[in-house]
Amino acid sequence: MKKLVLVLGLLFAGFQMSAKEKVEIPAGQSVERTYEEFANYNVKLVNKSGKQVNVKVLDKNSRKQVSGFGLGPMGNAVLYVAEGNILKLKNTSSRDISITLHFVERKPASVSGTDVERKSFTLHNSSLKSIPLIIPGVMNPNLSPVSNSGVSLALGQKIYYKKGLSKILIMTVDENISDGDKVDIAKLVRNIKKR
Repeated sequence: MKKLVLVLGLLFAGFQMSAKEKVEIPAGQSVERTYEEFANYNVKLVNKSGKQVNVKVLDKNSRKQVSGFGLGPMGNAVLYVAEGNILKLKNTSSRDISITLHFVERKPASVSGTDVERKSFTLHNSSLKSIPLIIPGVMNPNLSPVSNSGVSLALGQKIYYKKGLSKILIMTVDENISDGDKVDIAKLVRNIKKR
């Protein structure tokens, strides 16, 4: 019995190790990855390099950008990548860096055992500056200038603008957002700064 537990433990540990990958990104270059796991899992990116990494998801056929954001120097984010699409990671720094990529279970959001409606829409940064956001329990993206980031969020999900050490609520996902909408985050941030 002890041998069986040991073997099962080793198999489980092996699965855990295969479920993550250290991705090396040479200075000033990009790497692209596509995995069969995109069909069933989200991707968690962990950046401990001290340098920002630009993250893009490209359509598998057209190679056009589907979503993208800047992952902060010590940031992490959980990202949905559609099956077959390409994950592109760019290192804009002058030194080689690495980040860790994990596959995490894609769970439908639920409250008290009931399914929660989700909205799939785009966070658009129309400004020429990066916008740091906090989406609790989902990711903390740094939206690159003039970029789009596709998200699928549950109704009631809050999105905050990160200003220094504080966070300011800029929106809550509600029924007014339709699937496919493009929300101008820069405009929401400007409106808050005017208050």
